[in-house]
Amino acid sequence: MPQMMPLFWMMMIITTITLLIICSSYIYFLYLPSLTFNKSKLSPPSYWNWKW
Repeated sequence: MPQMMPLFWMMMIITTITLLIICSSYIYFLYLPSLTFNKSKLSPPSYWNWKW
């Protein structure tokens, strides 16, 4: 089935892009509040409650 190979590679590319987006957004939401918290010395945001 040679016609299935482009679909397979397209799904692999889409999966890789999705994983990169998920990992980058996770790192962004994990490290940005701590950086702003250290700089501004304010109370943590409310969405920290479901993580800790």
